[in-house]
Amino acid sequence: MREDKNTDLYQEISVENEDIGTVLMEQPFNPSEINIDFRQPTISNLIERMRQDPPEIDLFTDFQRRGDLWSPQQQSRLIESILIKFPLPAFYFDGSDPSKWLVVDGLQRLSSLRNFIIDRSLILEGLEFLPTLNGLSYDILPRHLKRTMDEAQITAHIINPGTPVKVKYNIFKRINTGGLVLEPQEIRHALNQGIPANFVKELANLDEFTLATGNKISPSRMLDREFATRFVAFYLADPGGYKPDLDSFLNDAMAKIGDLSESERKIIKMDFCKAMEYSNKIFGDWAFRKADQYPEKRKPINKSLFEVWSVLFSKMDAGCLARLDSKKERLMLAFKKICSSDKSFMNSISQATGDKQRVIERFSKVNTIVTEVLND
Repeated sequence: MREDKNTDLYQEISVENEDIGTVLMEQPFNPSEINIDFRQPTISNLIERMRQDPPEIDLFTDFQRRGDLWSPQQQSRLIESILIKFPLPAFYFDGSDPSKWLVVDGLQRLSSLRNFIIDRSLILEGLEFLPTLNGLSYDILPRHLKRTMDEAQITAHIINPGTPVKVKYNIFKRINTGGLVLEPQEIRHALNQGIPANFVKELANLDEFTLATGNKISPSRMLDREFATRFVAFYLADPGGYKPDLDSFLNDAMAKIGDLSESERKIIKMDFCKAMEYSNKIFGDWAFRKADQYPEKRKPINKSLFEVWSVLFSKMDAGCLARLDSKKERLMLAFKKICSSDKSFMNSISQATGDKQRVIERFSKVNTIVTEVLND
């Protein structure tokens, strides 16, 4: 069973912090394509949507895995704010499916309203302005206060159908969610529900991936799925065809997955398993890590090296991989040499890693040392 480490400290130790640099997208989107409605529904409108079967506001999207983070006191004070008519921060929804809004911002507030009004599981506590209501549930709340809640208006921004995915991605990226900024992979996952999201999740859950990475890639905040997405992106597109920025490149890869046939996805999965198996066989605990201090000091897993080694091994036939395995110490020493003496290569996996030339350089140089070892 996978070990689930959920602390940020664990991620910082296990995976090297990446500097992708500031690289502008080659084809910026047209601002005129942004289609967002401003609405002022009432609390009762939101409750009605959440009460439907199935609910018309989705509180359980894969990227919003952290509902009910607020304590009962924090939830109670949200209810209190509504009752004393304090304005609430704006809510943001993805309305691509008008019958099922996805929550972009406001998950904790909506969870609190659900707990109090629909599930009746919240008992008010710790109120500042209405302490006489402490200990009350929604059922016991006086009718005039229920009416105040029902009729309270909120501000909602609805991202409408037709808004390009790249635009929606940037909207998601710029909005805080309950004080917790969404990670890029969480946004990609939200915007590519169905086959793409499920396929990336499937790759990230493979035992071969867990073994190759030493169980060091935490599923918290979808870091493991980001690694899988990076593999798919460079598997489907030759490094020479890479177009910055990296976020857009990975977004496009997620979209492409949905256009693949089941048999094509099966081949990718098999190649990914093969790459993970041989990464573990050849490098062991040093898989996807810089080797400039091999064997004395093992560094964290490097995302750029994961891209390179995983894609390279996935494209090789079993015979070449077996030969490489028989020469793995020679390969390790050759890799150590390039990490120790080639500053340009080290920059390509450490700084501005989303730059096109650095992407090409790291793939090219690793491929060169592999070819030299095989031909030696």
